[in-house]
Amino acid sequence: MSEQPEISHTYETECQRAELLGLQPPDRADFERKRQARLEHELAEQEAAEAVLLEQQDETLGGVGGKLGELNSILSSTQQKLNRFKQTACGSLTNIFSRASSGSVDLTAGGTAAGPTQEERPPVLAAKPPPTAAEVSAAKAAKQKRMDSQLDKLDSLINQADNAQIAMSEQTQQMRRLAK
Repeated sequence: MSEQPEISHTYETECQRAELLGLQPPDRADFERKRQARLEHELAEQEAAEAVLLEQQDETLGGVGGKLGELNSILSSTQQKLNRFKQTACGSLTNIFSRASSGSVDLTAGGTAAGPTQEERPPVLAAKPPPTAAEVSAAKAAKQKRMDSQLDKLDSLINQADNAQIAMSEQTQQMRRLAK
């Protein structure tokens, strides 16, 4: 399907077209009604496409949140094993040299995993009768709410990623110290 730039369809151009083709000029009220219906239909299609895109983004964010949650779980488990190892193998050396350990990293500060949540779905606009102004404003409000929710999820994912990076760095330093 090739996309061509849409030519501005004004009443005057339709009259000129009809004159060139030897047809009766269109009724102005009928032309405006059809033009408005076409614009509403295009807007409805655009809103439906945006709703599908938001749904896909929600699924992607849920997947990323689950993977970051899994990574943080693995890092927490690794930190527990490092702490146990330090207590058993290095405990006596630590007491001898009075060396302070760096402690563990708190992975719970980042909040919960951003999994898929049950939210209101924006109404899907079909090619049926044009939506009322109230329906359009409700759809816009639902879309804005969903976008805000996605921004909150992104913030949570960024926090989880930061916590994972800090935990990995800390654990790497601890392992290097233990290996010396």
